[in-house]
Amino acid sequence: MTTALVTGATAGIGREFARQLAERGHDLVLVARDRDRLDQVAADLRATYHVSADVLPADLAFRADLDRVAARVADPDRPVDVLVNNAGFGLRTPFLGSELAEEERLFDVLCRAVLVLSHAAGRAMSARGAGAIVNVSSVAGFVAMGSYSAAKAWVTVFSEALATELAG
Repeated sequence: MTTALVTGATAGIGREFARQLAERGHDLVLVARDRDRLDQVAADLRATYHVSADVLPADLAFRADLDRVAARVADPDRPVDVLVNNAGFGLRTPFLGSELAEEERLFDVLCRAVLVLSHAAGRAMSARGAGAIVNVSSVAGFVAMGSYSAAKAWVTVFSEALATELAG
């Protein structure tokens, strides 16, 4: 049985990734900030697809939470075979109209978390000789629309570089 870890697993694209992975028989580790929503999604996936679904509440903007998720990804005794870096959010204000703290939070979740978790997964998967990393980006990365599009452009280029490094 393979295990997939999905960040941002309680809504939108992340929840759909979790559902489709469960449908294909993957056990899951679901990561998001809201424990109650995580528990509900996990219960639904267990009941519907008869897979294991662990929850790992974490706010990826906080280094201690991110480090806990990275440790789970890298755990050789409980390997993660598929990492889906999906967690994210957008700001509804222009860059200069936003508080800098919110811009930094966006950067931490959309870029730093992808970097840290991909590093942990890439090393663990390379050592095992197998695995997959899916980094969710956006077509917003192809246009100049503020920090969100800049972050998504970074995710795209970073993913292309990582794919080249891990090829084979």
